[in-house]
Amino acid sequence: MENQKVDIFDRQMTAISRVSLTADEQNSEHIYTTTIGEFLNPKQQYKFYEPIKAIRELCPNLEEKLKNKPSVDALKKRLPAGIISGVAEGGIGEQNLVELNNVAQVDIDGQDNPDIYDWQAVKDMLSKSPFFAYIGMSVTGLGLFGLIPIEDSSKFKEHFDAVEDEFANTTFKFTQGNDTEPTVLQGIKIDPIPRNPASKRFVSYDPNPYWNTAAEVYTKRKEPIKPITHYDRNFTSSCANGSFDVEDFFKRHNISYTKRARHSGTQYIVDCPWIAEHSSKSRAESAVFVYPEGGIGYKCLHAHCADRHWRQYREFYEHRSRFRCVQRRKGQLSMLGL
Repeated sequence: MENQKVDIFDRQMTAISRVSLTADEQNSEHIYTTTIGEFLNPKQQYKFYEPIKAIRELCPNLEEKLKNKPSVDALKKRLPAGIISGVAEGGIGEQNLVELNNVAQVDIDGQDNPDIYDWQAVKDMLSKSPFFAYIGMSVTGLGLFGLIPIEDSSKFKEHFDAVEDEFANTTFKFTQGNDTEPTVLQGIKIDPIPRNPASKRFVSYDPNPYWNTAAEVYTKRKEPIKPITHYDRNFTSSCANGSFDVEDFFKRHNISYTKRARHSGTQYIVDCPWIAEHSSKSRAESAVFVYPEGGIGYKCLHAHCADRHWRQYREFYEHRSRFRCVQRRKGQLSMLGL
């Protein structure tokens, strides 16, 4: 069956006249409903060209962007913004959403991807995907954002997680600027904030955005992992001898550890696989536990990892191992139809 193709630009969304609104203003004429096409129309965006130009002059590169962050943030708050993924009433929080429009945002920030400096090259590469309906320059000029139509708005976050995984686990190859050799990236990090369908998008200006009125609907979803409160007995009970060889697991995945006795069991101090999200890089924040009765647990003390336990820890490495195996067989994965 042929994949479904859609035009997303007449879909409704909520717009905000400026981000620096008081609580009272957020319930007045400053919030209105428009269409995605109108919000992204370069002629409409050009009305805000001067403040956007001022922001981009403060952000000639990542270093200057970080240095000038207070000024940049103050200027951005004067701009309009939009809840692209839906329509809100009585406020602009997720609890105020009354309608979703089956459109997910993909935000690629230069700060998260320092090896990228030619954003037009990335735009050209991503435009080869049949799933992108729009790709344009971010307000700072140091990033891109794109829109992907999704199949089921009730599974919005599952669709977003699948897109995030594909970006993280794809080898990207493209030529930047006047380089003679292509840039090869083992994954691109997308901003997790648009996982919330009520996340706001500042108005930007791109005189030459990518438009696709016949984008394919993205159907993949990543189903959430069932939370566990202590440790996962299923992993241990599936083993022939009733136990899981943690040290063999470490060896197979090249994980270094420090072993010590702890509460009649064994504790292994390890590096957290999500350490890039931490504000501190202390190894002692993360550990695998083997309990006396044979159960296995994982705990990282960093706030970003509060909901990550042994199942997530093990699947992180086993998924990466399977991905590398596929890479060896196929040379390169195809992300989003690229």
